[in-house]
Amino acid sequence: MAEIVYKSLSSLTPIELKYQYHRNEELQASVNSYQEGYSFYEVDGLNDFQDVAINKDSVFVLTPTVELSSVFTSTNRIDIGKIPGSIILQPRKSMYYISFYDTTSTFNLTLTLTSASIFYVAPIEGTNEVELFVNKQYVQVNATYPYTVYLNDKSLNSEEIQRQRFEVVYQNNFITFKTKTDSGYRYLAFNNDNTLRAVGLILNDSVVNDYIFNCIPVTTSTINRGFNPTNNWITYYFDVESETENKTVTINKNFANNKTNLLIDFPLEQAAETGTANINIANLKTAVTPSGAPAPVNNAYTKNVITTN
Repeated sequence: MAEIVYKSLSSLTPIELKYQYHRNEELQASVNSYQEGYSFYEVDGLNDFQDVAINKDSVFVLTPTVELSSVFTSTNRIDIGKIPGSIILQPRKSMYYISFYDTTSTFNLTLTLTSASIFYVAPIEGTNEVELFVNKQYVQVNATYPYTVYLNDKSLNSEEIQRQRFEVVYQNNFITFKTKTDSGYRYLAFNNDNTLRAVGLILNDSVVNDYIFNCIPVTTSTINRGFNPTNNWITYYFDVESETENKTVTINKNFANNKTNLLIDFPLEQAAETGTANINIANLKTAVTPSGAPAPVNNAYTKNVITTN
């Protein structure tokens, strides 16, 4: 009779190989050939790496235990006002939504979300301003007080264009719209008769005609360019001795931002010729493994499996 004890990979101490990486290193290569038919590459971008294996087609780099975010730049977040998008507006601390009424040709309030106007936000290239559209019409501000907001099929001319241009501030699902009037800069806001006008402002600590709105995105509120480099792992426990548990697992924990070893692979010739490498990344999970380690207290041991000859 033999006794077999199973252990998780995380219980083994990994061998750490160290290197220094360069984010923007040029991968220019030279080839040295000999009469016997042997040749080898010299790649400038790999001179400072301590742990690199190269064959004719691929380069493999093993990192020490690091966070993925320490190797790759995080995603850029671009908010409304910098990208096109559609939104619904609601005065903060209110159950009403902003809607355009054809009968009055003004923006007022409605109680139902389905009746709310959808504002399309169009950034103006080369500026920090946007134009707003509702039902494919321009959102514009009257030239004189009380600066009522209305819709127009046609764009204003260059001398009056500021009346359909707005500066946007968007943060934490709140948004403001600032425009220039003949009395100076004002914000879109509702006054006492619940009509949308460019009259909002703050005097010291006093808010006159609150101009901060809840922003409800119809399209996505942000665009993330690139990717989000994280080392997140979910561990689970599976009882191999229970025939009734062959199709289910128990989720133990969710570990975020774990440091792991990364094995990076890319084709050498493409990188040498173009200076750009399409890479493959494998996370070598040395601290947490899918088998469940580190496990919760009631699963903190591995059962002995007894076999007979």
